[in-house]
Amino acid sequence: MDSLRRLLREGAIIYEARRNFILQSDDPEHVHQARVALRRMRSLLRGFDGMLTGESTSAINDLLAKKFRELGPLRDADVHAEAVSGQDGADQARQAAAELRAQLRQAFRDSTDLSLKAQIDAILHDSVKVLRGARRQRLARAPVTIIAARALQLAWTELLAFGGDLDTLSPDGLHQFRKRAKDMRYLVDYFAPLFPDASGKMPKRLSQMQDALGIVNDLAVMREKSGQDEEIRLPADAERTEAKARKAANKAWRKLSSEPAWWCDIPPRPTKGA
Repeated sequence: MDSLRRLLREGAIIYEARRNFILQSDDPEHVHQARVALRRMRSLLRGFDGMLTGESTSAINDLLAKKFRELGPLRDADVHAEAVSGQDGADQARQAAAELRAQLRQAFRDSTDLSLKAQIDAILHDSVKVLRGARRQRLARAPVTIIAARALQLAWTELLAFGGDLDTLSPDGLHQFRKRAKDMRYLVDYFAPLFPDASGKMPKRLSQMQDALGIVNDLAVMREKSGQDEEIRLPADAERTEAKARKAANKAWRKLSSEPAWWCDIPPRPTKGA
């Protein structure tokens, strides 16, 4: 429980710092990194599934999802502006992003919410309530390596369940796979240092796969919006870029799916009298 609380607090602090930068800077990276911080926290909640009561998990997840959605339109606009830079429609794309950035800043200034860290602390302050039941309390008391192994195995089996060929997945299936791949990547980032035999290749391959799937997703979002708004145009090389990204994602997944489950080798706990 202490590990989860600490990691969520750290994520909230990172989000708040990026939020402050958004108020001061037009750099799209701050919006992106604010969303990454929120997404990493949501992955943690999935990894710790079953430790907190459903009510507590939902309260935190709903809070994070609301803030994630708040940043979504501007992130999509920034991605579109970058993708069509130097092409027809580039000026309109930059202007659309600038208008959404101004709206988001105003919403931030008008908000009377407590900081994200304070809101999470308010949900988790009563350990008896959020850890109700002997099973949850047992999990909360377990060594962090056991909790980490459980979280990694859950995320890994969810990924493997999608099968070995990403091209067979529907657009929604591929989107869900991408989200579960993010869960795995962030949990590896958090917990790999706890395991002496952690694979050095898994983080790199997860990152490669996520980057490729991110390109596919960005183009899918642009394609959907271009059908709704004639001012939104796809990049000139969209089809070639998507095909290349899909090929890279499949290649990374084939290699990744054969990686050993190094988290199953949990360091032994000392016994009494040892």
